[in-house]
Amino acid sequence: MPCGTNLWSRWPRVPIGICSYAICDMTHDNEILSIASAFVLLVLLASAVATDLRNHRIPNVLLVSALNLALILHTIGGGVEGLITAVGGLVIGLAMLLPIYAVGGMGAGDVKLLGVVGCFLGPWGAAIAGLATMMVGAVLGIAIIVWKRVWPVLELQVTQLLISPETELRTTSVSHPLGRGKRVIEIPYAPAIAVGTVAALRYIDYLPERFLG
Repeated sequence: MPCGTNLWSRWPRVPIGICSYAICDMTHDNEILSIASAFVLLVLLASAVATDLRNHRIPNVLLVSALNLALILHTIGGGVEGLITAVGGLVIGLAMLLPIYAVGGMGAGDVKLLGVVGCFLGPWGAAIAGLATMMVGAVLGIAIIVWKRVWPVLELQVTQLLISPETELRTTSVSHPLGRGKRVIEIPYAPAIAVGTVAALRYIDYLPERFLG
């Protein structure tokens, strides 16, 4: 790294790169491989949530790095069968959110993120993570819509009533956020994917029992 380069300017490829060095000698222990894979997956999710909340995007460099690690780990642990499992999980993960993306309900980064998650978890884990993600995402979406659209209107009307009771009869003619240009509300979906993935990790016993409590 050149002198004076800001380490954080290379985020989020840094934690994924560190993880790749940590698994170099884990070629003969499936339990260690499972732990390493879960660790990389959790680093991926933490990085994706951070960038999604901050920038409303998930960098491709993060997704591609994690995808490569998932394919390598599965191949080391299971050979050709492990690679097929990883690819199957990738396909299922992408398919779970693709219809929502097709109608404009989320960004491509969210779809790709669940695809990479599926590559780690395999087909069954990807399906569970996808279903859990959609349930959490629905709750999250409703909460954000209420917070950004409904709550400002209620707050405005309550304020009007408190300041001047006479305005009660003409509240319908008052201009408020719902009456202005209908802006698309951006919903960060990475947190929902993270929660859904953690739920899937516990459900499919991805980690050894002693690590799950």
